[in-house]
Amino acid sequence: MARIAAVALLLVSAMVPARPQSAPDAQLKQAGVCARCHVISVVEWGISHHQKVGTDCVACHGASRGHVADERNNVKPDRIPRAAAIASLCVTCHSGGCPKSKRADACQSCHHVHALLDPNKPPALQDDRLAQLRRQSEAAVQHLAEGQRLLKAERWQQARDEFHAALAEEPGNRLAAQLLKLSERRLSPALAGFEIVGQDWDRGTGLAGEVRIAALGMRMVLLPGGEADIGSERLEGSKPVHTVHIEPFYLGKYEVTRAEWKSVMGSDPGSTGNLPVQEVSWEDAQAFVAKLNERVAGGGFRLPTEAEWEYAARAGDPATGEAMESVAWFNAPAESLGPHPVGSKRPNKLGLFDMQGNVWEWCSSLYVPYPYDSSDGRESLSAPGLRVLRGGGFADTADLLDPALRHAERPQRRLRSNGLRIARTVPAL
Repeated sequence: MARIAAVALLLVSAMVPARPQSAPDAQLKQAGVCARCHVISVVEWGISHHQKVGTDCVACHGASRGHVADERNNVKPDRIPRAAAIASLCVTCHSGGCPKSKRADACQSCHHVHALLDPNKPPALQDDRLAQLRRQSEAAVQHLAEGQRLLKAERWQQARDEFHAALAEEPGNRLAAQLLKLSERRLSPALAGFEIVGQDWDRGTGLAGEVRIAALGMRMVLLPGGEADIGSERLEGSKPVHTVHIEPFYLGKYEVTRAEWKSVMGSDPGSTGNLPVQEVSWEDAQAFVAKLNERVAGGGFRLPTEAEWEYAARAGDPATGEAMESVAWFNAPAESLGPHPVGSKRPNKLGLFDMQGNVWEWCSSLYVPYPYDSSDGRESLSAPGLRVLRGGGFADTADLLDPALRHAERPQRRLRSNGLRIARTVPAL
């Protein structure tokens, strides 16, 4: 689907006059969202006068934000005009009706509702741009196939050249762009501020599977990213289940320990050692991240977003997440409980320890309703409001360990069971 959507974007962009790159085309961006599923409709729209006069998908179907966020067609578009409703939309622009017949009803009997093309037009007079772009797409597919063959043979430089050629034919091809970056990563595997651990390389990104922070020894695991479902229909604050796109990132293999906190911050959080740091507020966590970014080359350290955290906690299982360990120890009186040393319990399938239990983990996100949308202000670090905590703590019952459960607290509060796990945006090449 990603390759088809990229083809559609190429078709649309090639069918309209060139515009300066400094003036992004908001209409094409909107078409790009719709093209993820409605490829043919977007292509048809791109070769009509609709685009030229500013009539985009939103003009007829509304913003349809719930539909776009859901991506599984559980939420319909705001408006789905059919039959006579299509004609009523047409006359908002064509108030005089059809220029030829003067009819103002059943416009779709002669014209496609998206493209306004006359289906009875002789083949010799049909637009040939689509055929030309298909030829370019076929050439891109050939370069992609050859590049993938070279990747399997670990011939990174030749593979990179093939993916460059594919992008020259089809500039919007997401797969070619992804594989180009993969081959470049394998040619230059070093990551600023990281020491690579072992020989585990992710086949989708070309990134090291596990790393440690130089001079500090804090270990982090690659989350390769992709499309993932988050949320739960069983939990009121976690509705609806919806699809998010996660970019590759690194996440702490363990929760931040007291010894690591002291090493970075210089302050003593109590007893030191391999226990997770506790009683830290969201603001304290941000101060820790800031110090880490000052100290480590390349920076990019941060708290995970709650979408990233849930993706990691589910360990690749979009339905239920990683199975919890025995919960018998949760039945002891809360006052007798405390956190256990990091790394002493079984990790999930991604190699992450204590994603459920031990201490609650701060996320960067504001606690605002789902669906999750990183562009709606919830990731602003300066905005007021409650901040999200995830994962449950050592004194909590098993139901609070659900990977979809959303909890929130005031960002300045230091509670006994609150800690953190750090994330890092992948360092640039």
